[in-house]
Amino acid sequence: MAAPKVSVVVPVYNPGSHVDDCIRTLVHEQSLPRDEYEVIFVDDGSTDDTPARLDALAAEHDHVRVEHIENSGWSGRPRNVGIEMARGEFVYFVDNADWIAPQALERMHAMAVRDDADVVIGKVVGYGPGKLVPKTLFVENRSGIKLGDWASILWLLSPHKLFRRAMLDEHDIRFPEGRRRLEDHLFVMHAYFHARSISVLADYPCYHWLVREGDNASLRPFDPAEYYGNVRDVLDLIDEHTEPGELRDRLYTRWLRGKLLGRAGGPPFLKWDEAYRRERYEEIRRLTLERFHEGVDALLPLSWRVRAKLVRAGDYEGLKALAAYEAGLRVDARAKPRAAGDAVELRIKARFADDAVRFYADEDTPTTWTPPPGVSFEEDRDAGDDFEKSDLYVFLRSPADRVEYALPVDFAVDYEEEHHELVGQNVVLRGTARLDPRTAAAGAPLPPGDWDAFVTLTVAGFKATGRLHSWRRGPLRFTVGGDGRLVEDRADLRARLATRWPRAARIAKRAGL
Repeated sequence: MAAPKVSVVVPVYNPGSHVDDCIRTLVHEQSLPRDEYEVIFVDDGSTDDTPARLDALAAEHDHVRVEHIENSGWSGRPRNVGIEMARGEFVYFVDNADWIAPQALERMHAMAVRDDADVVIGKVVGYGPGKLVPKTLFVENRSGIKLGDWASILWLLSPHKLFRRAMLDEHDIRFPEGRRRLEDHLFVMHAYFHARSISVLADYPCYHWLVREGDNASLRPFDPAEYYGNVRDVLDLIDEHTEPGELRDRLYTRWLRGKLLGRAGGPPFLKWDEAYRRERYEEIRRLTLERFHEGVDALLPLSWRVRAKLVRAGDYEGLKALAAYEAGLRVDARAKPRAAGDAVELRIKARFADDAVRFYADEDTPTTWTPPPGVSFEEDRDAGDDFEKSDLYVFLRSPADRVEYALPVDFAVDYEEEHHELVGQNVVLRGTARLDPRTAAAGAPLPPGDWDAFVTLTVAGFKATGRLHSWRRGPLRFTVGGDGRLVEDRADLRARLATRWPRAARIAKRAGL
């Protein structure tokens, strides 16, 4: 019997009915023939009826295998057991509460073979708090990526990826065992360091990543000292595989932003009670001073440099004021849809609502950020270099299943000056996005159904996401018909006419509709 192409490893612990979708999509619905993949359920000492259910499943299906182990309390041990059992050329990890799309295994394996990739990152769709998927990661299919080439691969370090098993074995890449956080960061980063090539499959939503009430220990409040001890382990791994210098500093920014400064500002900082927030802050400051030199701060955009300075200075109250300021940011984005053959062009103007992020203009530093009340920050507040990194990210989201796809957009940074020079100026991004239903799903046709339009605006590191509105009506929603064509834009009469009756659209435009 030939070795399977893919071994899917699923750690299982008392999932109840939450495992139903996982079983259905893995065992029954995959387009990859059943003799070309195997599903390995590793039961981590479940006390419900799951063990018997899995044994019955394995008895009925030749491509299903089950292993029962004593409870380890975390997912590292069962995943490692699954790797040792795996016979496939590639290993793919799925959690028992999640599910995958019907063509996920077939498409990811085909990409891995075509690209000779050691890791394939299939498009992930996140549901619920804590399941945040970096939007820039799945804009388009990509091949030949190496660690350090592209920062976006660092922002999704969950293990739900396809890994070449020979690479895992050759370099002894395994999950740390026992109850610990960030075990996935250690595993994935170790794999990234040894991968000859990494690919991203963006044009098909492979993995559906869910959070269900009470079933995800990694989202509960954590012990700050223990957690940041685990962050140190990841930094130690980076040190082991890099020399001091540019690459190490660039890699370090991911954890400085994501695990330290990202939890010392914005909504995550404000949602905890005062005692717990203070405890987390103390550990964040301790680790920042211990492992991150100020040269790493310099690689960050302005808003994050400000946050880093406040942490280093021990300005806890300033951090709270900055967090409240950033948590209140909203985007004001409006578009004029225009027919362009079978596509629609969106002429967009986006800014922060209520002029919340302002820059004082003078002859010497025309792009100096104006801090909010309560934030005492007199160091370098010039955002001039950061304006080149401003971003207008336009995307569609299905209200039915929350799948998202980015639209290609060209934009430029502009300013809206106030009459009084002391008020300063608000940065505005103006651009044109193109919605072509034949290619809007990362190069593939956009699936039929409704699609809402959104914008993420980033200026000098300050960021906000919101619905994209029509100039004349409300939020933009597009509909793709069964034939793959845009059939309706319910939010804007002219765009609706343009996509169905171009001549009527021209008449409506002349009429001022």
